[in-house]
Amino acid sequence: MKKFSLLLISALVAFSISAQEVQNVSHGTVYLKNKASDNWFLGLGGGVNTYNMKKFDNLGDRLGWQGQISLGRWNSPVWGGRLVIDAGEPVTNYETDAKVKWAGAHLDLLYNFTNAVLPYNPERVYSFIPYLGVGYAYGMNEWFKKPNADNDLFKGQNQSLTYNVGIINNFRLGRNVSLFLEVGYRLFQESFDNSATPAGDYEYDGMLSVLGGIQFGLGGKQEFTSAELLDYNLINDLNSQINRLRSENEQLRQRPESCPECPEVAPQPVAEESVYVPNVVFFRINSFKIDKGQQVSVYNTAEYLKANTDAKVNIVAYADKQTGTPEYNWSLSEKRAKAVADALINEYGIDSSRISVDWKGDTVQPYAENDWNRVAIFFAE
Repeated sequence: MKKFSLLLISALVAFSISAQEVQNVSHGTVYLKNKASDNWFLGLGGGVNTYNMKKFDNLGDRLGWQGQISLGRWNSPVWGGRLVIDAGEPVTNYETDAKVKWAGAHLDLLYNFTNAVLPYNPERVYSFIPYLGVGYAYGMNEWFKKPNADNDLFKGQNQSLTYNVGIINNFRLGRNVSLFLEVGYRLFQESFDNSATPAGDYEYDGMLSVLGGIQFGLGGKQEFTSAELLDYNLINDLNSQINRLRSENEQLRQRPESCPECPEVAPQPVAEESVYVPNVVFFRINSFKIDKGQQVSVYNTAEYLKANTDAKVNIVAYADKQTGTPEYNWSLSEKRAKAVADALINEYGIDSSRISVDWKGDTVQPYAENDWNRVAIFFAE
Protein backbone atom coordinates (compact mmCIF):
# COMPACT_ATOMS: atom_id res chain seq x y z
CA MET A 1 0.00 0.00 0.00
CA LYS A 2 2.99 2.27 0.50
CA LYS A 3 3.67 2.04 -3.24
CA PHE A 4 0.09 3.11 -3.91
CA SER A 5 0.50 6.08 -1.56
CA LEU A 6 3.68 7.16 -3.31
CA LEU A 7 1.99 6.76 -6.70
CA LEU A 8 -1.00 8.88 -5.62
CA ILE A 9 1.20 11.64 -4.23
CA SER A 10 3.27 11.63 -7.44
CA ALA A 11 0.09 11.87 -9.51
CA LEU A 12 -1.10 14.88 -7.47
CA VAL A 13 2.25 16.62 -7.99
CA ALA A 14 2.13 15.87 -11.71
CA PHE A 15 -1.42 17.21 -11.96
CA SER A 16 -0.37 20.35 -10.07
CA ILE A 17 2.56 20.97 -12.41
CA SER A 18 0.30 20.43 -15.41
CA ALA A 19 -2.23 22.87 -13.99
CA GLN A 20 0.52 25.47 -13.53
CA GLU A 21 1.64 25.07 -17.13
CA VAL A 22 -1.84 25.69 -18.58
CA GLN A 23 -3.08 27.94 -15.83
CA ASN A 24 -3.83 30.80 -18.21
CA VAL A 25 -6.19 28.81 -20.48
CA SER A 26 -9.83 27.99 -19.79
CA HIS A 27 -12.52 26.91 -22.24
CA GLY A 28 -10.38 28.04 -25.16
CA THR A 29 -9.77 31.51 -23.74
CA VAL A 30 -6.36 32.72 -22.59
CA TYR A 31 -6.25 34.45 -19.20
CA LEU A 32 -3.56 36.62 -17.66
CA LYS A 33 -1.60 35.15 -14.77
CA ASN A 34 -2.49 36.92 -11.54
CA LYS A 35 -0.07 37.94 -8.81
CA ALA A 36 0.94 35.39 -6.19
CA SER A 37 -1.17 37.26 -3.63
CA ASP A 38 -4.38 36.93 -5.68
CA ASN A 39 -7.12 34.26 -5.68
CA TRP A 40 -6.56 32.99 -2.12
CA PHE A 41 -9.51 31.83 -0.02
CA LEU A 42 -10.25 30.73 3.54
CA GLY A 43 -13.06 28.31 4.38
CA LEU A 44 -14.77 27.38 7.65
CA GLY A 45 -17.16 24.45 7.82
CA GLY A 46 -18.75 21.75 9.93
CA GLY A 47 -21.11 18.85 9.60
CA VAL A 48 -21.63 15.14 10.21
CA ASN A 49 -19.86 11.94 9.30
CA THR A 50 -20.46 8.21 9.42
CA TYR A 51 -17.66 5.66 9.75
CA ASN A 52 -17.46 2.43 7.77
CA MET A 53 -21.24 2.31 7.25
CA LYS A 54 -22.33 -0.53 4.99
CA LYS A 55 -26.04 -0.28 5.77
CA PHE A 56 -28.38 2.65 6.30
CA ASP A 57 -30.26 1.31 9.34
CA ASN A 58 -30.01 3.28 12.59
CA LEU A 59 -28.55 6.19 10.66
CA GLY A 60 -29.05 8.66 13.51
CA ASP A 61 -27.00 6.51 15.88
CA ARG A 62 -24.17 6.21 13.36
CA LEU A 63 -23.58 9.94 12.91
CA GLY A 64 -20.61 11.76 14.42
CA TRP A 65 -19.47 15.36 14.08
CA GLN A 66 -16.68 16.97 12.11
CA GLY A 67 -15.24 20.48 11.63
CA GLN A 68 -12.65 21.92 9.28
CA ILE A 69 -10.72 25.02 8.24
CA SER A 70 -9.22 25.30 4.76
CA LEU A 71 -6.77 27.60 3.03
CA GLY A 72 -6.39 27.48 -0.73
CA ARG A 73 -5.73 29.27 -3.99
CA TRP A 74 -7.07 29.08 -7.53
CA ASN A 75 -4.22 29.07 -10.05
CA SER A 76 -6.64 29.42 -12.96
CA PRO A 77 -10.40 29.43 -13.54
CA VAL A 78 -10.22 25.60 -13.60
CA TRP A 79 -7.35 24.40 -11.38
CA GLY A 80 -6.68 25.10 -7.72
CA GLY A 81 -5.43 23.57 -4.50
CA ARG A 82 -6.14 23.73 -0.79
CA LEU A 83 -4.85 22.60 2.60
CA VAL A 84 -7.55 21.39 4.98
CA ILE A 85 -7.08 20.99 8.74
CA ASP A 86 -9.95 19.05 10.28
CA ALA A 87 -11.02 17.10 13.34
CA GLY A 88 -14.00 15.03 14.41
CA GLU A 89 -15.49 12.26 16.46
CA PRO A 90 -17.09 9.56 14.31
CA VAL A 91 -19.10 6.69 15.76
CA THR A 92 -17.10 3.56 14.91
CA ASN A 93 -19.65 1.11 16.37
CA TYR A 94 -23.15 2.39 17.06
CA GLU A 95 -24.16 -0.78 18.96
CA THR A 96 -21.51 -0.18 21.63
CA ASP A 97 -21.39 3.59 21.12
CA ALA A 98 -17.66 3.27 20.37
CA LYS A 99 -16.07 6.46 19.08
CA VAL A 100 -12.64 7.63 18.03
CA LYS A 101 -11.42 11.19 18.22
CA TRP A 102 -9.11 12.36 15.49
CA ALA A 103 -7.37 15.41 14.09
CA GLY A 104 -5.54 15.68 10.81
CA ALA A 105 -4.96 17.46 7.54
CA HIS A 106 -5.14 16.75 3.85
CA LEU A 107 -3.87 18.43 0.67
CA ASP A 108 -6.34 18.50 -2.22
CA LEU A 109 -6.24 19.25 -5.93
CA LEU A 110 -9.37 21.18 -6.97
CA TYR A 111 -10.99 21.05 -10.40
CA ASN A 112 -13.74 23.54 -11.25
CA PHE A 113 -15.80 21.40 -13.60
CA THR A 114 -18.27 24.21 -14.27
CA ASN A 115 -15.58 26.57 -15.56
CA ALA A 116 -14.06 23.74 -17.58
CA VAL A 117 -17.23 23.07 -19.61
CA LEU A 118 -18.80 26.55 -19.64
CA PRO A 119 -17.31 29.95 -20.53
CA TYR A 120 -15.68 31.56 -17.50
CA ASN A 121 -17.97 33.94 -15.61
CA PRO A 122 -16.59 35.46 -12.37
CA GLU A 123 -20.16 36.28 -11.25
CA ARG A 124 -21.51 32.74 -11.73
CA VAL A 125 -23.59 31.73 -8.71
CA TYR A 126 -22.98 27.96 -8.70
CA SER A 127 -19.82 25.93 -9.30
CA PHE A 128 -19.37 22.16 -9.23
CA ILE A 129 -15.88 21.33 -7.91
CA PRO A 130 -14.57 17.74 -7.53
CA TYR A 131 -11.35 17.19 -5.59
CA LEU A 132 -8.75 14.50 -4.93
CA GLY A 133 -6.16 14.47 -2.16
CA VAL A 134 -3.99 12.72 0.40
CA GLY A 135 -3.67 13.40 4.10
CA TYR A 136 -2.89 12.27 7.62
CA ALA A 137 -5.02 11.52 10.68
CA TYR A 138 -4.07 11.11 14.33
CA GLY A 139 -6.51 9.11 16.46
CA MET A 140 -7.11 9.60 20.18
CA ASN A 141 -9.22 8.08 22.93
CA GLU A 142 -9.35 11.45 24.73
CA TRP A 143 -8.76 14.86 23.21
CA PHE A 144 -5.14 16.05 23.36
CA LYS A 145 -3.94 12.80 24.98
CA LYS A 146 -1.75 10.16 23.40
CA PRO A 147 -3.51 6.81 22.98
CA ASN A 148 -0.35 5.05 24.15
CA ALA A 149 0.95 7.16 27.00
CA ASP A 150 4.28 5.29 27.27
CA ASN A 151 5.32 5.99 23.66
CA ASP A 152 6.48 9.15 21.91
CA LEU A 153 3.92 11.44 20.31
CA PHE A 154 4.29 9.93 16.85
CA LYS A 155 5.73 6.51 17.69
CA GLY A 156 3.49 3.54 18.32
CA GLN A 157 0.36 5.73 18.20
CA ASN A 158 -2.93 5.46 16.34
CA GLN A 159 -2.28 7.25 13.07
CA SER A 160 -2.97 6.72 9.40
CA LEU A 161 -2.44 8.09 5.94
CA THR A 162 -5.76 9.06 4.37
CA TYR A 163 -6.94 9.16 0.78
CA ASN A 164 -9.59 11.77 0.10
CA VAL A 165 -12.09 12.38 -2.67
CA GLY A 166 -15.17 14.54 -2.77
CA ILE A 167 -17.39 17.16 -4.37
CA ILE A 168 -17.78 20.82 -3.39
CA ASN A 169 -20.96 22.66 -4.35
CA ASN A 170 -20.04 26.34 -4.21
CA PHE A 171 -22.68 29.11 -4.09
CA ARG A 172 -21.38 32.63 -4.69
CA LEU A 173 -22.91 35.38 -2.53
CA GLY A 174 -20.54 38.19 -3.49
CA ARG A 175 -17.07 38.96 -4.74
CA ASN A 176 -15.38 37.69 -1.56
CA VAL A 177 -18.05 35.52 0.08
CA SER A 178 -19.59 32.18 -0.85
CA LEU A 179 -21.33 29.25 0.81
CA PHE A 180 -20.40 25.64 0.17
CA LEU A 181 -21.88 22.18 0.63
CA GLU A 182 -19.23 19.48 0.55
CA VAL A 183 -19.62 15.71 0.34
CA GLY A 184 -16.37 13.85 1.04
CA TYR A 185 -15.09 10.33 1.43
CA ARG A 186 -11.76 9.25 2.93
CA LEU A 187 -10.02 5.97 3.57
CA PHE A 188 -8.23 5.09 6.84
CA GLN A 189 -6.10 2.10 7.70
CA GLU A 190 -8.36 -0.56 9.17
CA SER A 191 -6.73 -0.42 12.60
CA PHE A 192 -7.51 3.29 12.99
CA ASP A 193 -10.86 2.62 14.70
CA ASN A 194 -9.17 0.52 17.45
CA SER A 195 -10.81 -2.62 16.02
CA ALA A 196 -14.31 -1.35 16.68
CA THR A 197 -15.32 -2.93 13.36
CA PRO A 198 -14.50 -6.51 12.34
CA ALA A 199 -10.81 -6.98 11.61
CA GLY A 200 -9.59 -8.44 8.36
CA ASP A 201 -12.65 -7.79 6.23
CA TYR A 202 -11.05 -4.87 4.37
CA GLU A 203 -7.56 -3.36 4.43
CA TYR A 204 -9.07 0.12 4.75
CA ASP A 205 -12.09 1.60 6.49
CA GLY A 206 -14.03 4.50 4.97
CA MET A 207 -15.70 7.61 6.36
CA LEU A 208 -18.39 9.58 4.57
CA SER A 209 -18.86 13.23 5.55
CA VAL A 210 -21.31 15.99 4.66
CA LEU A 211 -20.21 19.52 5.52
CA GLY A 212 -21.52 23.02 5.05
CA GLY A 213 -19.76 26.30 5.58
CA ILE A 214 -18.67 29.71 4.40
CA GLN A 215 -15.69 30.76 2.31
CA PHE A 216 -13.97 34.14 2.17
CA GLY A 217 -11.69 35.63 -0.47
CA LEU A 218 -8.41 36.84 1.04
CA GLY A 219 -7.31 40.19 -0.37
CA GLY A 220 -6.17 40.81 -3.92
CA LYS A 221 -8.14 39.82 -6.99
CA GLN A 222 -10.58 36.94 -6.90
CA GLU A 223 -11.34 36.93 -10.63
CA PHE A 224 -9.26 36.26 -13.74
CA THR A 225 -8.83 38.67 -16.65
CA SER A 226 -8.87 37.47 -20.24
CA ALA A 227 -5.79 38.32 -22.26
CA GLU A 228 -6.04 40.83 -25.08
CA LEU A 229 -5.38 38.89 -28.25
CA LEU A 230 -3.86 40.72 -31.20
CA ASP A 231 -6.06 41.46 -34.21
CA TYR A 232 -3.80 40.28 -37.00
CA ASN A 233 -6.01 41.77 -39.71
CA LEU A 234 -5.55 45.18 -38.10
CA ILE A 235 -1.79 44.62 -37.74
CA ASN A 236 -1.48 43.62 -41.39
CA ASP A 237 -3.42 46.71 -42.46
CA LEU A 238 -1.21 48.97 -40.33
CA ASN A 239 1.90 47.34 -41.78
CA SER A 240 0.55 48.01 -45.27
CA GLN A 241 -0.01 51.66 -44.40
CA ILE A 242 3.53 51.91 -42.99
CA ASN A 243 4.98 50.40 -46.15
CA ARG A 244 2.94 52.80 -48.30
CA LEU A 245 4.17 55.80 -46.31
CA ARG A 246 7.75 54.56 -46.59
CA SER A 247 7.34 54.34 -50.35
CA GLU A 248 5.92 57.88 -50.53
CA ASN A 249 8.78 59.17 -48.37
CA GLU A 250 11.28 57.53 -50.69
CA GLN A 251 9.68 59.23 -53.69
CA LEU A 252 9.77 62.59 -51.91
CA ARG A 253 13.40 62.06 -51.00
CA GLN A 254 14.28 61.69 -54.67
CA ARG A 255 12.68 65.02 -55.66
CA PRO A 256 14.83 68.21 -55.95
CA GLU A 257 15.26 70.10 -52.72
CA SER A 258 14.66 73.47 -54.42
CA CYS A 259 12.23 74.66 -57.07
CA PRO A 260 13.97 77.54 -58.93
CA GLU A 261 11.14 78.07 -61.40
CA CYS A 262 8.66 78.78 -58.60
CA PRO A 263 8.44 82.30 -57.09
CA GLU A 264 9.14 82.59 -53.44
CA VAL A 265 6.08 82.89 -51.31
CA ALA A 266 6.24 84.98 -48.20
CA PRO A 267 5.30 82.94 -45.12
CA GLN A 268 1.91 83.78 -43.67
CA PRO A 269 1.22 83.73 -39.95
CA VAL A 270 -0.87 80.77 -38.93
CA ALA A 271 -3.09 80.87 -35.92
CA GLU A 272 -2.28 78.07 -33.51
CA GLU A 273 -5.12 75.71 -32.86
CA SER A 274 -5.54 72.15 -31.77
CA VAL A 275 -6.37 69.81 -34.63
CA TYR A 276 -8.49 66.84 -33.69
CA VAL A 277 -7.43 63.54 -35.18
CA PRO A 278 -10.39 61.12 -35.24
CA ASN A 279 -9.97 58.26 -32.80
CA VAL A 280 -11.56 54.84 -32.76
CA VAL A 281 -11.99 52.18 -30.08
CA PHE A 282 -12.09 48.61 -31.34
CA PHE A 283 -13.87 45.90 -29.35
CA ARG A 284 -13.57 42.15 -29.18
CA ILE A 285 -16.45 40.04 -30.44
CA ASN A 286 -19.58 40.15 -28.25
CA SER A 287 -17.97 42.62 -25.85
CA PHE A 288 -18.39 46.24 -24.81
CA LYS A 289 -15.38 46.25 -22.47
CA ILE A 290 -12.61 48.67 -23.46
CA ASP A 291 -9.38 46.70 -23.68
CA LYS A 292 -6.20 48.23 -22.29
CA GLY A 293 -4.72 48.53 -25.76
CA GLN A 294 -7.65 50.74 -26.83
CA GLN A 295 -7.48 53.10 -23.84
CA VAL A 296 -5.05 55.36 -25.70
CA SER A 297 -7.84 56.48 -28.04
CA VAL A 298 -10.00 57.51 -25.11
CA TYR A 299 -7.04 59.30 -23.53
CA ASN A 300 -6.21 61.23 -26.72
CA THR A 301 -9.80 62.39 -27.09
CA ALA A 302 -9.91 63.45 -23.44
CA GLU A 303 -6.70 65.47 -23.89
CA TYR A 304 -8.16 67.19 -26.96
CA LEU A 305 -11.33 68.13 -25.04
CA LYS A 306 -9.28 69.47 -22.13
CA ALA A 307 -7.18 71.58 -24.49
CA ASN A 308 -10.26 72.88 -26.34
CA THR A 309 -12.80 73.81 -23.71
CA ASP A 310 -15.50 74.72 -26.25
CA ALA A 311 -15.20 71.49 -28.23
CA LYS A 312 -17.65 68.64 -27.98
CA VAL A 313 -17.50 65.05 -29.16
CA ASN A 314 -20.08 62.65 -30.56
CA ILE A 315 -19.46 58.94 -30.00
CA VAL A 316 -21.02 56.59 -32.56
CA ALA A 317 -20.76 52.84 -31.97
CA TYR A 318 -21.34 49.91 -34.31
CA ALA A 319 -21.48 46.10 -34.38
CA ASP A 320 -20.31 43.79 -37.14
CA LYS A 321 -22.98 42.29 -39.35
CA GLN A 322 -21.65 38.73 -39.53
CA THR A 323 -22.28 37.88 -35.86
CA GLY A 324 -25.41 38.28 -33.77
CA THR A 325 -28.95 39.26 -34.65
CA PRO A 326 -29.87 42.84 -35.62
CA GLU A 327 -31.68 43.29 -32.29
CA TYR A 328 -28.72 42.03 -30.27
CA ASN A 329 -26.22 44.09 -32.26
CA TRP A 330 -28.30 47.22 -31.76
CA SER A 331 -28.19 46.72 -27.99
CA LEU A 332 -24.47 45.82 -28.09
CA SER A 333 -23.55 48.98 -30.01
CA GLU A 334 -25.51 51.05 -27.49
CA LYS A 335 -23.49 49.50 -24.65
CA ARG A 336 -20.25 50.21 -26.52
CA ALA A 337 -21.11 53.88 -27.04
CA LYS A 338 -22.09 54.34 -23.40
CA ALA A 339 -19.00 52.48 -22.15
CA VAL A 340 -16.73 54.89 -24.03
CA ALA A 341 -18.70 57.90 -22.81
CA ASP A 342 -18.51 56.63 -19.22
CA ALA A 343 -14.72 56.29 -19.55
CA LEU A 344 -14.39 59.92 -20.67
CA ILE A 345 -16.60 61.11 -17.82
CA ASN A 346 -15.50 58.89 -14.93
CA GLU A 347 -11.84 58.29 -15.74
CA TYR A 348 -10.85 61.62 -17.32
CA GLY A 349 -13.32 64.08 -15.78
CA ILE A 350 -14.93 65.29 -19.02
CA ASP A 351 -18.29 66.98 -18.40
CA SER A 352 -21.18 64.87 -19.70
CA SER A 353 -22.73 67.94 -21.41
CA ARG A 354 -19.83 67.89 -23.88
CA ILE A 355 -20.44 64.30 -24.91
CA SER A 356 -23.23 62.87 -27.03
CA VAL A 357 -23.67 59.23 -27.98
CA ASP A 358 -25.29 57.40 -30.87
CA TRP A 359 -25.35 53.80 -32.00
CA LYS A 360 -26.10 52.09 -35.29
CA GLY A 361 -26.06 48.37 -34.51
CA ASP A 362 -25.16 46.59 -37.74
CA THR A 363 -27.30 48.86 -39.92
CA VAL A 364 -24.17 50.82 -40.86
CA GLN A 365 -20.78 49.24 -41.52
CA PRO A 366 -18.11 51.98 -41.58
CA TYR A 367 -15.34 49.59 -42.65
CA ALA A 368 -15.08 47.04 -45.43
CA GLU A 369 -13.30 44.63 -43.05
CA ASN A 370 -16.04 42.96 -41.00
CA ASP A 371 -14.06 42.64 -37.75
CA TRP A 372 -13.25 46.36 -37.74
CA ASN A 373 -16.93 47.22 -37.39
CA ARG A 374 -16.87 46.24 -33.73
CA VAL A 375 -15.97 49.83 -33.07
CA ALA A 376 -16.85 53.17 -31.54
CA ILE A 377 -15.77 56.29 -33.44
CA PHE A 378 -15.23 59.77 -31.99
CA PHE A 379 -16.49 62.72 -34.07
CA ALA A 380 -15.48 66.23 -33.02
CA GLU A 381 -18.26 68.85 -33.02
